[in-house]
Amino acid sequence: MSKKILVTGGKGFLGKRLVRNLINNNYSVATFDLADGQDITNYEQVANEVKENDIVVHLAAVADLNYAREHPKETMDVNILGTINVLEACRVYNKSLIFASTCCVYGNPDTHPADENTCPKPTEIYAHSKLAGEHLILGYAKHFGMKYNILRLATFYGPEMRPALAPYIFLKKAMKGEIIEIHGDGKQTRTFTYVDDIVDGIVAVLEKDVWNEIINITTEEEISVLDLARLCMEITGNNVELKFVEDRPGQIYKEEILARKAERLLGWKAKVSMKEGLKRTYEWMKTLPNL
Repeated sequence: MSKKILVTGGKGFLGKRLVRNLINNNYSVATFDLADGQDITNYEQVANEVKENDIVVHLAAVADLNYAREHPKETMDVNILGTINVLEACRVYNKSLIFASTCCVYGNPDTHPADENTCPKPTEIYAHSKLAGEHLILGYAKHFGMKYNILRLATFYGPEMRPALAPYIFLKKAMKGEIIEIHGDGKQTRTFTYVDDIVDGIVAVLEKDVWNEIINITTEEEISVLDLARLCMEITGNNVELKFVEDRPGQIYKEEILARKAERLLGWKAKVSMKEGLKRTYEWMKTLPNL
């Protein structure tokens, strides 16, 4: 009999696509999401769902960097207290946990490329809250023998994505012929990863039955913000003006992150190139009303 999976944040961008994939792979899946009146900061609600399942995939979080910076207490309540609630319920009912952390925990590391042994140096409230979650999980695992995986996910994009993300903003501006604003000099790089590759990575963890690991789930394709803007213009067929504005606080200047451990343990690597992923995203955005 297949394992019963609880996905917190199961109605979000990543959650929806993960749930669909798991159901297609014959898993029994339940979701826990604020959209259904379920609050990750409410322990009783969390525990009632956790006890009915075998494995918790914990995605629920405040994930928008700008929102997190403007609402630090809410971010810490959701991302840290919420994770404590999930952990405690997993401890009480002897369940296993897969935690969605972020490659943002690497921040601006001392050396490149970064792998799972690189010392994290987060630059954002959001990334600090995720790293705190990692430490809580390691503490519970050490003291209570809980099975876990910590997945450091790249920033992901694709159809159904949040409008706050750079690929969405740049594509939208190019489509509408509007100015694209670039923070700083635009030479900062990112490892944006197509959402379905991220989903495949999470499913691979379940399929391979790998436990008690920290694993990067990211493309190794590095792209500068300037090149992202140019690629969006190429895909939409519209050349628009670029405007350079003040750099944002907590800027990560170079993302060069390895996913060799995921390939070794899971047989997983990102398949979708940035250009192909943006093309798919553009086709979806053309269907949106009032864009």
